Amino acid sequence: MRRKVFWRRTRRTLYVLMGMGLLVPVAAFVITYMSVSVPDPSALAASHDQKVTLYYADGSVMYEKSPSGSHAMVSWEQIPDVMKDAQMAAEDATFMTNNGFDVAAILRTVWNRLSGGTGGGSTIGQEYIKNATGNDQNTLQRKFVEMVQSFKMTRTYSKQDILTAYLNTVYFGRGAYGIQAAAHAFFNEDVSKLTAEQSALLAGLVQAPGAANNEAYQHRRYNYVMGRMLANHWITQEEYDTAQFPTPVPNSDSGSSSLSPVRQYIVAAVFDELARQGHAEQDLFSSGAKIYTTIDPKSQGDAEAAVTKIMAADAEYPDEAAALVSADPTTGGIMAYYGGDGSTSYDLAMTPQQPGSSFKPYVLTAALQNSPDTIGLDTMYDGSDNQTIAGHTVHNSDGESAAQISVKDAMTESINTVFYQMGYQVGVNNVRQAAWDAGIPKQITPALGDTFDTLQNVDNGKGTGVTELGISIGQYPVRPIDQAQGYATFANDGMYIPVHFVSRVTDSGGGQIYQFATEPKPAFSSDATTNAAIARTVTESMTDVAAHSGDPLAGNRPTASKTGTAQYLDTGHNAQAWMVGYTPQNVTAVWFGNKTKPGPIYGNYHNGKGKEHGYDVYGREEPAYIWKEYMDAHLSGKPVKQFSQGQLITGSAPTSSVEPTSTQETTPPETPTDTSKPSKTKGHGGPSTFPSCIYTGTCDFPLPTSTGRRHSGGGGGG
Repeated sequence: MRRKVFWRRTRRTLYVLMGMGLLVPVAAFVITYMSVSVPDPSALAASHDQKVTLYYADGSVMYEKSPSGSHAMVSWEQIPDVMKDAQMAAEDATFMTNNGFDVAAILRTVWNRLSGGTGGGSTIGQEYIKNATGNDQNTLQRKFVEMVQSFKMTRTYSKQDILTAYLNTVYFGRGAYGIQAAAHAFFNEDVSKLTAEQSALLAGLVQAPGAANNEAYQHRRYNYVMGRMLANHWITQEEYDTAQFPTPVPNSDSGSSSLSPVRQYIVAAVFDELARQGHAEQDLFSSGAKIYTTIDPKSQGDAEAAVTKIMAADAEYPDEAAALVSADPTTGGIMAYYGGDGSTSYDLAMTPQQPGSSFKPYVLTAALQNSPDTIGLDTMYDGSDNQTIAGHTVHNSDGESAAQISVKDAMTESINTVFYQMGYQVGVNNVRQAAWDAGIPKQITPALGDTFDTLQNVDNGKGTGVTELGISIGQYPVRPIDQAQGYATFANDGMYIPVHFVSRVTDSGGGQIYQFATEPKPAFSSDATTNAAIARTVTESMTDVAAHSGDPLAGNRPTASKTGTAQYLDTGHNAQAWMVGYTPQNVTAVWFGNKTKPGPIYGNYHNGKGKEHGYDVYGREEPAYIWKEYMDAHLSGKPVKQFSQGQLITGSAPTSSVEPTSTQETTPPETPTDTSKPSKTKGHGGPSTFPSCIYTGTCDFPLPTSTGRRHSGGGGGG
């Protein structure tokens, strides 16, 4: 009897709880429904009609940009059916039948997030609400209110009205709010003339309008939307099979006409940086943002003049180009930035290239972190040429050979065999980690192409975890901005501060939207003394490089620097060359190579070790000349500062042979031994295997694959 009473009470309790479980959400839905309003499309369009202004570090205006045709409202009848179908295919295939939210999509999104994946479950109605309110917080409360507002919209307006409002106000990129503005901005067409292919591309861009000018992203989204249109029977198989990608017209920026093409790369980088901080371009327009950058107008002019002067001598090689990134290591603020001459849609300072010997400081960093008792500035290594290390024949770039050479002298002379041996000793995973500690990002998104994991072999952009010994001499690509970041950490005595373009952002009324406020943090050790000693020792290892290469700064200012060069295939010519260096108040990375696809690079400016015309360019030449020209101009009139004095790690007993710390980290023994001849000119850096598709945006993945032959001549030197 007692058992029956117990189960009866239990059932009643469960019924009550179930009822409350249903009643509470229903009550919340009804209360929210009664209290929310539905945004007016006309008011939303008007709110976008504000300009964004960028300022230099001195407060002068760099750039102003207004939305393109933000009031260009069109009717349902003016929008072609293929555009409506494309937008539904891209974002909400059940739009015409759902109640403003898609339960299946919401459940799928919840499952994706619980299982560690991503993906949104928003309908077009919900996306319109989000755009109208400007509320993009990733909270359940926001999603619930948004869902109720979307439901209310379906009870207030017809589906035609909602889709028309959405297409009239959604942001497509290039400053274009609404489909009419987008049709003009991307195809110079009236909306009524849009084809199925053009509609598919535009609809796809709504997902990430900040990437609207990225060719790889354009192709990927176009293919996706066309596939969804076919799956929903909104185009025929024949239309799908015969469709061709609709190449957009060149981006005619609606900003300040006086801004040079060179500085347009800065504007793009600024918007990209803010997007990564959660401030999308469309949000900046809505607030009438005032963006205060770290770019110093004088330094920017000095950088452009330096590149122009050196590159003028190489005019007969029109595909050659340079990139430059200069920052204050004590603040991380980028003072000057040169991503190209404006002739490419991609930014060369954001394009990964093999760094050659300019990567060697990270090898030393790893040694100082992991073997400070045995490896330091005075540690002696076998620096002889043509050594076999881990099954690879490693050459020195000029055929230098020293039975015993100190680490500092090996850095000065860029002795490949020493650093290959050092990387073998400390382990390539430690070298990789040291570079990451300095600030080389663990993932890179090139100017064109998809994000990939760095400093390791990859499979479709995902790191395999396997890093080869070639990392010791610059096998894996990094960007010029990454090298500026890594060396800035050395210059700042081991304190990492992200290099950045934006100091702060306010709205049109002066209210703060964003403020850079990242505190410095120790990069190489949690112990302050050890951290500073590691960075200071790496700096000391590079203090003689510029003078040795023939590129000392005016007045013999204290400087630390490293050159690097990467060879073009097995030709004996070079594909890219670097100079990265710093004083206590400035760090500057310069890259030189071809801007269209990898190929030999030749110079005419000056060659101290051979012919004066058509010589093979190494790090000590064009890149170093640009670096010196800029640094001398930038530092002119500024006080000469000494590097901080402190503990240096000098090492102990001479090291003539070394053993790896982990045999699992070395290059597999079956990799072929390189038998190619060493370069007769100093500094080449192994075959450049970075694929040319990175320039065209057609890579499946952008990282080079192992050839087993990239160790000839190592990572380059002068």
